[in-house]
Amino acid sequence: MVHRLPHIIVPADLGSRVDYGIQVYFPDLLAPLLRTLIHITSPPFTFTAPGAEDSQVDTKVVISYKIRSLAKETAFWAAFGLWFAFEPAMTRATPDSNSDTNTNTNWRRLGASTDAFVFVARRRPESRGWAVPASDGALLAGVGAWGSETGRCDDTFETLLLMGLDGDGDDEGARSASAA
Repeated sequence: MVHRLPHIIVPADLGSRVDYGIQVYFPDLLAPLLRTLIHITSPPFTFTAPGAEDSQVDTKVVISYKIRSLAKETAFWAAFGLWFAFEPAMTRATPDSNSDTNTNTNWRRLGASTDAFVFVARRRPESRGWAVPASDGALLAGVGAWGSETGRCDDTFETLLLMGLDGDGDDEGARSASAA
């Protein structure tokens, strides 16, 4: 029996480990991570809903991330965005019941206070028909996306980073992105 996966949670620092108190970083694990996420959001782990021919169960991937080496990690996010639509998880403080504060508390990007990101992603339905390249380099270059034999990329991650540069710490840009 194959179990269906409604949600997949990926912890931060998956590409690193600690040896004798020293953090060792493995950016070479980013392509296998993407390949694994693609495979576990594909049949037989997902299934077609009864009565809906092409509709897939909306498996959510919750992935946390902290920038370690942006230059080495950007290719992962550019390829990830081709296969998955993603947005930042948002949070806001719950007003104290005894407080007279306004209930319209600002929304913030979850993890903003620790320079971490938490994204909620869903597999793009159109990506289910794409061939997954055997080569890690080709996968991170976006080969196969949209049926292309040449590389492609998605700029969602870069856009989210730039929208968070408003300087006042309240992540207004990220809030408006998730509301769209």
